[in-house]
Formats: sequence, C-alpha cells, structure tokens
Amino acid sequence: MRALLIFFVELCALRRAPQDLPASAILLWLMLFADLFAGLLVGMTAGISLWASLLQGIVEIALMLAALTVALQLMKRPGRFLQAGTALLGSGALLGLLALMPLSLHPTGSQETNLAALGAFLLLGLVIWGVVVTGHILRHTFGLTLGQGAAIAIAFEIAAITLVTGLFGGA
Repeated sequence: MRALLIFFVELCALRRAPQDLPASAILLWLMLFADLFAGLLVGMTAGISLWASLLQGIVEIALMLAALTVALQLMKRPGRFLQAGTALLGSGALLGLLALMPLSLHPTGSQETNLAALGAFLLLGLVIWGVVVTGHILRHTFGLTLGQGAAIAIAFEIAAITLVTGLFGGA
C-alpha cells in the first residue's frame, strides 16, 4: 500500500506516468472507491450533505470514465483504459485528500477572514495543480503535449462542473 501511495505522489509530482501502473481492474476499482471516499470527505468538509456528496461523486466519476472510454475508442487505444483510469482516479483521490486542509479554513463561507482567504488561495492552487496532473496523464495516454492535455482537462472540468451544478443546483 505504501508503494501505491508513493506512486501517486510521484504521479502528482509529474515524475511517473500512467503506463507505470499495472493494468489491473482490481486496482482501478480500489482507486474508484478511494476517489469516491475522498470526494465524500471534500463535500462534507465543504458543507454538502453526505447523500449529495455521494451522488455528485458518482456522477463526476462516471462522466470522467465515460469520457475517457469514448476518447480512447476514438483514438483506437482502448487498451490504455485501466492504467489511465486508475491514474486519474488515484491522483484525484490524493488531491482531494490534500484539499481537506484548505477547505477546513472555510474559503467558501460567508465570513471573510485571513484564514478563509488563505484557504481559497491554497484551494485554487490545488485546482490548478489538478489540471496540470490531469494534463500529464492525458499527455502520456494520448501522446499529446502537456499544454494540450491541460487544455482538455480544463474543458472537461468546465463541462463537469456545468453538468453537476445543473443536476444538483450547486449543492
């Protein structure tokens, strides 16, 4: 388990690539549950109910994996799904857990404090780094540049936020 954590830290530091992971359905499912759990913690820390956090997490993960599947099919690289999906889910779980600290400073609360501003700044940094990490994973999965991967990551985030907000009303 320690080696897996070290791998995802190195992946998020852009030192490892998704193809360094074993192509394992069990590992994909493990990271799916880890990402879902991290999403639950993030949602509840942000003041969202357990059920709303769970539903949002399920929708976001399903959308991400569906988009990955379609893109891999279109690019004729379906064999990369397990490693790319595992990398996206595992890095998402790790970054989600890292987001708990800035979220605990209540950056989205109604009171403006220095701690809330620090939390908002740290959270923004994590969001930006998440885009870079996703771009890194997409670069290796599809043979793109980091900039192209990051642009796709930003477009996907905008689409996912729009969909989730539309479904759940920003809950």
